[in-house]
Amino acid sequence: MAISLSTLAGVLLAVMTLQMLPAAGGQGPQRGAGTWIDPAMAADLDLDGVVGDGDFVLFSLQYDVMDCREGAMPEDCSADLDHDGVVDDKDFVLFMREYNLDHQVLS
Repeated sequence: MAISLSTLAGVLLAVMTLQMLPAAGGQGPQRGAGTWIDPAMAADLDLDGVVGDGDFVLFSLQYDVMDCREGAMPEDCSADLDHDGVVDDKDFVLFMREYNLDHQVLS
């Protein structure tokens, strides 16, 4: 199932209008061998220190698969930013909050 960028943007606008907030709890997704990462750094999927175009490509590929248990999903399911087992619109909202910010995510 292919989803266009305009559809993603529309979903983002709708979700932001509803003012969806991430769940409280302070833990982000797991990467690799089950290491929890800081939610403030979770959207840096390519681990280059900034959330940019490379991260968007990685997010988009995982968004198309959606279910973290699917064989086509990368092992760490890194785009599941709210750690609910699927890469969905809630993760997209969290990703877009960090996308192209002026500051570096990792020091």
